[in-house]
Amino acid sequence: MFTSLKDSLTIVIPCYNEEKYIGSTLDSLYNQDGVEGLGIVIADGGSTDNTIAVIKKCKQRYKDKLKIKTIKGGSVSIGRNKGLVHVKTKYVLFLDADSTIRDKDNLKYNIEKMERGNIDLLTCEVYPATNSIRLKIALSIFNYGNRLLSMYIPFAVGGYFMSRKDKVLHYGGFNEEVTTSEDFLLSKKYSKDSFYISKKKYEQDDRRFNKMGYFGMIRLLVSNFINRNNIDYFKRDVGYW
Repeated sequence: MFTSLKDSLTIVIPCYNEEKYIGSTLDSLYNQDGVEGLGIVIADGGSTDNTIAVIKKCKQRYKDKLKIKTIKGGSVSIGRNKGLVHVKTKYVLFLDADSTIRDKDNLKYNIEKMERGNIDLLTCEVYPATNSIRLKIALSIFNYGNRLLSMYIPFAVGGYFMSRKDKVLHYGGFNEEVTTSEDFLLSKKYSKDSFYISKKKYEQDDRRFNKMGYFGMIRLLVSNFINRNNIDYFKRDVGYW
C-alpha cells in the first residue's frame, strides 16, 4: 500500500557528461509534490566535464527534500544495473539525465496508479522541451506508435522507465552487452497486461534527433522492432550515443 514516495520509490539516473542537463532534471524532481526524503542514485560513467560539480551543487541545494547519492557507473545499462543495487524500495524509476518532469503530481500519480492497477511497468508520453515543430511532430508520431505497439509488446522508454524492483531483477536487468535499445529489450519481457502508458508526461529536447537525423531515428525504431528477437543486431554500434 502506498504511504509516501520516499518509502515507495527510488530514482536511478545514469549519466555521462551531462552538465547541461542534469541540473534541470534534478530541479524538476525537487519541484514534484511529496518528494521529501526521496532517494536518487546517480550512476556517473566517468564524466570529464562539469557534471559532478553540478550534481554536488544540486545535492547541497536540494538537501531538504532529495537524498542524492553518486556512484560509479559505466554504460547506460551498467549504470542502471549498478544503481538498482542501491534500491531498497518496492518501485524504481530509471530516468535519463536529460528527462525533465513537468507535472508536479507525476511521481505520486504514477506510483498510486501502479499500486491500484497491479501494474509492473509504466512509462509516460514524451513531449518536446523546445519549441521545435519538427520535434513536436516526431514525438507525437512516436507516442501514437508506442500506444499501438503496447497492444502487443510493452515498451517503456529509458527516459522514463518505472517498474517494480523485483520484476527488473526477475527479468535480468538491462542487457549490458548491447549498444542501444536496452530499454526495449527489457520492456518486451513484461506482460502487456501489466504495462501502462500514463497520461502524465516528461520532456526531452531534440539532441538525439539532431545526431541521428529525424528519418534516421524512424529507421532505427522500425529496424529495432523488426530485429526484436535478434540480440546480435542490438550489439552493433549504430551511433545513437
